[in-house]
Amino acid sequence: MNTTYRARGRMCLSALAVGLLVALAPASTSAAEPADPSAEALQSARGAVADGVSAVAGIEVQLAQQSAVRDAAFAAAATAGEAYLRAEQERVDAADTATRAAVLLEAANAEMETSRRTLVTIALAAARSGGAIDGVQAFLSADGFDEIVERSTALSRMGTKADRAVQQFRASTLVADTLSDRADAAVSERAATAAAAQTALSDATQAQTDAESAVAAAEVQRDTLIDQLAAARSTTAEIERARQDQIDADRASRASAAAEAARTAPPTPSGAGTATPVAAPAASPAASPAANPAAPTTPTPAPAPAPAPAPAPAPNPAPTPTPTPTTPPSTGLLGSGSARGSAGQGAAAVAWASTKLGLEYVWGATGPSAYDCSGLTSQAWSSAGLNITRTSRTQYERVLKISYSDLRPGDLIFWGSDGADPSSVYHVALYAGNGQIIEAARPGVLSRLTSMSGRWGMTMDFAGRP
Repeated sequence: MNTTYRARGRMCLSALAVGLLVALAPASTSAAEPADPSAEALQSARGAVADGVSAVAGIEVQLAQQSAVRDAAFAAAATAGEAYLRAEQERVDAADTATRAAVLLEAANAEMETSRRTLVTIALAAARSGGAIDGVQAFLSADGFDEIVERSTALSRMGTKADRAVQQFRASTLVADTLSDRADAAVSERAATAAAAQTALSDATQAQTDAESAVAAAEVQRDTLIDQLAAARSTTAEIERARQDQIDADRASRASAAAEAARTAPPTPSGAGTATPVAAPAASPAASPAANPAAPTTPTPAPAPAPAPAPAPAPNPAPTPTPTPTTPPSTGLLGSGSARGSAGQGAAAVAWASTKLGLEYVWGATGPSAYDCSGLTSQAWSSAGLNITRTSRTQYERVLKISYSDLRPGDLIFWGSDGADPSSVYHVALYAGNGQIIEAARPGVLSRLTSMSGRWGMTMDFAGRP
């Protein structure tokens, strides 16, 4: 019996050994590994990877350009709005001039009439004493200053009193005629500036409409590009949108930090006054008003990672290098202008402006329920007892130019397309202290207290102290 079991055991072991040999034997030629790929196939694969990397890089570049589109659109609208404010101020000035000219003309006509009546009285008195009344007829029928002068010769023979009256009448008539010409010119200027202001308002309104359309189109394009990016990376649009938002925020932060470093650095000793403008940050519309948009530098995209066996989101591209700070502004305009306000008035202006938060932005508005940027700053300082003019450009021209390192509450911060050119200013805000400003930003954004962080792009070379 033991022999039988041993025989069966040997049979089982033999079967197991055969099974193991079969399992460990090389596969047949029909199941062999594929042959090494050809050089052509490898080149094709490498080309496909390169095409994918290039496509991703191109999409990222286009996404970066969307910030520039938004900022440029708002800058154009802000510039058009400033042009309207200047045109409107010219209309107001022309209207005031016309009003004053009319008042002066009325007074001159009254003086001329008084002189004429005096002459008539003298002539009538002469006639009652037996003299001729030709002089009276001369003044009653004379048409224009030249004819009056010619006909007044007769009265000049009546003596010293009459001579003085004649001279007075001649002078008052000349003044009246001159003022009449000036009044006519003022009325014409008032009409011309009113038409120019209306045209400027239409242009500003159209520029704002164009800006909103450009922003809307940019947002649609951005969504399309994000969808393409998600497909290229085998992720989702939500993931890529969040990632791109962070890239935009980081880019804006780096650009603004570089601009801040340049603006707060000690000015270089130079009298040329030709500082290089600082590139504006590329920020989202919600974080950047019309007042300070600009085109960002295009980031250099990083290559995509090598394909993995399983689809997975590609890592973030290498961050854009921090821009080298722009050369500090020269001292050309530093110290120009004049400061008449005190620190106490500046604090009072900030306190007043703090009560105007959350109000609508309207071009040309100076309160009480709506303001534009310079309307808010001018009224804030007016409440503190100081007139600083109406527009952001004239405010920059008038105020004392100071370094940003010397800012105190109530000072003004300006934005423009060229930091060294006062005529390029298109936005102004009130410095509130602690790195914050109060501003009426742009149409569609309520007046607000906000941080200067991310807002240093396109600031003017110097701040201003009223």
